[in-house]
Amino acid sequence: MSAKKMSFDDLANQIVAAGGKVGPSELHGFICGLLAAGSRPDAGRWQKEAGEFLGLEAVPAELNNDVQALAKKSLDDFSEKDFSFEPLLSDSDELAERGQTLCLWCEGFLHGFGIGKYTGELLPTSSEALKDMAEIAQLDAEGMENDSEQERQLFEVQEYVRMGALNIFVECNDAAQGDSAAASQKPAGPTLH
Repeated sequence: MSAKKMSFDDLANQIVAAGGKVGPSELHGFICGLLAAGSRPDAGRWQKEAGEFLGLEAVPAELNNDVQALAKKSLDDFSEKDFSFEPLLSDSDELAERGQTLCLWCEGFLHGFGIGKYTGELLPTSSEALKDMAEIAQLDAEGMENDSEQERQLFEVQEYVRMGALNIFVECNDAAQGDSAAASQKPAGPTLH
């Protein structure tokens, strides 16, 4: 599977075939949470972290390769100045399914951010975004109906989560870069809010 375009369904099929306990959105959220916290696991740690998160004793080679590719793509997307980062969500025609994958993505992000052990002080906007993600993760999207108003609401929440994750990534990673930049006299990049 190409790192350029990770297929939700292909990744879901691989996880199910391996006996994994979580879906692609939650896995992607977990990866993004680790990255946002400033964690940069090596290939061995990615495999271990993904295996534990998926509830697998061993991660099949193809799934491991796709997890590694998804992590690299996510880091690249987070780092781009064009805001190209997107959570990996279902593209189902059913609004309830898309909403549920957003809830699971938020749950995974929070878990990954916690595992990443960011030690700095978050700005109020990032702290609020994490609290909001915790609330979104608890929502039950199964009752959503395919109508234009709920479609619009889901889009707005999805966009809020996307921008919140980007802000958290930039804030946490610029802080880490700022610490090393101070030592090498290089300025840190701007923080997005």
